[in-house]
Amino acid sequence: MTPSSVFAGPPLDPSSPEARQWVLDELAKGRYTTEPSVWQRFVEWLQHLLTGQPGAGLIPAWGAALVVVVLLAVVALVVARLLRAEPSTRGGRAGKAVLDDEGLSAADYRARAAAARTRGDWDAVLLDSYRALAASAVERTLLTDLPGRTAHEVALALELVFPAHAESLAASATEFDAVRYGHRRTTQARAVAAADLDTALLASRPTLGQLVGP
Repeated sequence: MTPSSVFAGPPLDPSSPEARQWVLDELAKGRYTTEPSVWQRFVEWLQHLLTGQPGAGLIPAWGAALVVVVLLAVVALVVARLLRAEPSTRGGRAGKAVLDDEGLSAADYRARAAAARTRGDWDAVLLDSYRALAASAVERTLLTDLPGRTAHEVALALELVFPAHAESLAASATEFDAVRYGHRRTTQARAVAAADLDTALLASRPTLGQLVGP
């Protein structure tokens, strides 16, 4: 006899074993089985992760949602920083070019160096003085394809046309990289030496046996 036939007929008084079996049969039907949702499982996992103890009720659902929002914000911040850092590190050369300002002439760089000297900013004096001598070499057609050249590449190229200043060029290039990319502070003497080198090259007659291209 099945539970459905019993309920269809007149009321019966089943024995205890029969009643228990009817209840088990009824509960075995699909509509009585409940599985926790994905969100409930996540909340329980998060509760276990934060407290080390499984079980519901340790933190509310809105608390779990807040944790998710914070985690997503942290991930977004990390990704944004990585994307900002990528252009300067990709290939290495683009991030170490001498001229990182477009459209400025040698005179513009010299003016910036002079203003920096007035306020005692020797780092800026050194950087802009070296940029001035590099830009001046392009304006005098002593260098071509300057964009992308590093400080040492500029020095090596100019040593060929200004051999008497080879040592000063190498020293200024090294100091340029140390200040610009090594975050080291320069000294007044080194900054003035770079400015004097720019002035000396401008007044010097180059050796035009060979010009340096790309």
